[in-house]
Amino acid sequence: IKGVLPKGYEKISVRFFMLSFILLVLDIFSVFLLIPLIIFLLDKDSSFDFLPFEILGKNRLLLAGIVIAFFLIKNYVAILINKFQTKTAYDLGAAYSLSLSKHYILGNYNIFKQQKKSTIIKDIIFVANDFVGNVLLSVNTIISEIALLLILGIIGIFYNYVITILIIIMLGIIVFIYKRHNRKDIDKINETRSSDFDNNIGNLTNLLNGYLSIKSSGLITHFLEKFNASNKKLNRSYAILQSKRLNSSRQTEIILIFLVCFIFISINTFSLRGVSPIVFLSIFASLLFKSIPSVNRLNIAFTNLKSNIYTLEIIEKRTKKSIKTEVSKSPIAFNNSIVLKDISFSYNNEKEILKNINLTIDKGQFIAISGASGIGKTTLLNIIAKLINPKAGEIFIDNTKITEENKYDFFDLFTYLTQRPFIYEGSILDNLVLSEKKYDTRKIHKLLKVFKIDEIIEQFPNQLETYIGSDGTNLSGGQLQRICIIRAILNKPEILILDEATNNLDKETEIEVLKFLKSFAIENKTTIILVSHHIKNTTNLYDKIIELNND
Repeated sequence: IKGVLPKGYEKISVRFFMLSFILLVLDIFSVFLLIPLIIFLLDKDSSFDFLPFEILGKNRLLLAGIVIAFFLIKNYVAILINKFQTKTAYDLGAAYSLSLSKHYILGNYNIFKQQKKSTIIKDIIFVANDFVGNVLLSVNTIISEIALLLILGIIGIFYNYVITILIIIMLGIIVFIYKRHNRKDIDKINETRSSDFDNNIGNLTNLLNGYLSIKSSGLITHFLEKFNASNKKLNRSYAILQSKRLNSSRQTEIILIFLVCFIFISINTFSLRGVSPIVFLSIFASLLFKSIPSVNRLNIAFTNLKSNIYTLEIIEKRTKKSIKTEVSKSPIAFNNSIVLKDISFSYNNEKEILKNINLTIDKGQFIAISGASGIGKTTLLNIIAKLINPKAGEIFIDNTKITEENKYDFFDLFTYLTQRPFIYEGSILDNLVLSEKKYDTRKIHKLLKVFKIDEIIEQFPNQLETYIGSDGTNLSGGQLQRICIIRAILNKPEILILDEATNNLDKETEIEVLKFLKSFAIENKTTIILVSHHIKNTTNLYDKIIELNND
């Protein structure tokens, strides 16, 4: 677990466990305070000469007041410590979610494309929180409670080792039977939990993403049944775990009855070595008062740990890679050209899609890539943007070689638009300016007019503040593509890549958009690399046309 802690959390983890140690010390001290209080409650005639302060031995009300005050203070401190530990744990969960996000977003693009989106959502949201809530906190509980039980056992052995050992044996047998009975269910849940999450999230996203297709095809019942089946399966595992946690208190009750009966039998059966029955009862009542809840917490912690241990493997596997993918604050400069030298590429060692590609892209050029479908146009764009690595060859920008170490600085130069517009849930304005708090309203309206989308937006009651969902159902595909292109222009990238990002536009509108992009490239020295079906109609706009073929 220590190996997967993010940077900066090592010192916090020391403080975290030190606070657990403080709670342990307070719990042990509370046992010694409970003993005279229980003696006082059971036998008013008992002497308290063994107490370190004479005044406490004579004034029982003062003793009771001190014990009550201590427990109030102790539990208040425990509440503060638990609050801090829980906050720290879930802050760590947020750090893991960020780290997992980086793993997917900054990782290998081909692997990302092949990964199920339901798995990504599960890992980032559910795995991170389940790991800190049910693994890390459970480990902390297990360490603390085992330490407490060991110390309580030592205290018991000091007073009467025979009875204490018999109690430990009896307790161990009951716990062993309980664990043995539950092990099969919990192991099965741990084995299938990850895939159950994947299936459930996947079925839900299919249901939501296919809203119109599902309704129009009469497939509502089919998809609802699929989601219901996966959701029921996942909820059954939740039900089993919850019942185990609730039944743990029943187990504690059984243990308590057994031990109380055993202690009363022991008073009449075993030698108490000169210790009065009242003192004997007080000592073991105090020990049981602390140990029984501790056993209950231990059982719940083991249940949580075993049913969520799969998260450790995911966190360990994913976060180790993402640690190496930090983006620096000093982006690479682009003043002259990007050079591709002897670039070759194939998928899974199959036939080469690209072979010995040599290409120079000067700053400010408007370049088109042409070729038959499946020839490797998108693959070449992905290599230029360093989204994927070539099997052979190198990429340079202003004589600086692009490597694994600096490729994330290289990413900062790009805005990449695909044929599927990226629209997120928010207003039209949100989708145009993204996170920018300051923006030029006049420039936005000018671009909307240039791209012939201003009149469409003005028809909406809220105009630019009109809400559009992630699928942008109230706008056409071509309109969404134009919003994405305007957003890219407002962002003023050094390099703009358009991978069929105008394919939903009609021929006339596409030509007008490409003419504007040509003037934008000249005016801002922006390098634009384009793949489009209509290159033949606009050859006069491009500084260079790269023709890919099988030769």
